[in-house]
Amino acid sequence: MSAQDPAAPRPGQQGPALPSPAAALPALGFLAYIPVPFLGLIVAGVVQLVVGLGQRKHGGLAAVNGVRAANWGLTQLCWPVLMVITIVLGVATGSPGESGGVHLTPVMRGVTTTLFGLFFLVCVLEAIYAIVGTVLASKGRRVWLPVIPFLRTPRS
Repeated sequence: MSAQDPAAPRPGQQGPALPSPAAALPALGFLAYIPVPFLGLIVAGVVQLVVGLGQRKHGGLAAVNGVRAANWGLTQLCWPVLMVITIVLGVATGSPGESGGVHLTPVMRGVTTTLFGLFFLVCVLEAIYAIVGTVLASKGRRVWLPVIPFLRTPRS
């Protein structure tokens, strides 16, 4: 007599449904919390973009949630681009300092401060997106969190 696994499906029954690979997409957002300042946000954005676009070939809900994750990755990557532009403009419009640095104009100081505030906002939104998105996707639901729609969602 052989012992059977009590969780194994009996003849005529279906086994437990396996979670979709797209269910893990929002969880990739936790890469933003790599303990290297600013780098984690860039890594998370790139990984979500690449892996999300890879889900398009699966069709259905995986494709929809994949495009949503890719759009979130691109939304996250807007911050570093804006920061580089701000630094270049700040250095170009600033005046030389006594210790070899650059004194930013008051306007550029305000813009820089706003962008650092935006960085912390994106970090908080990343945590919310990762948690809520992972829960929704693991339940087989469409992830509907606000992102900039760079890429079109495939039609179902």
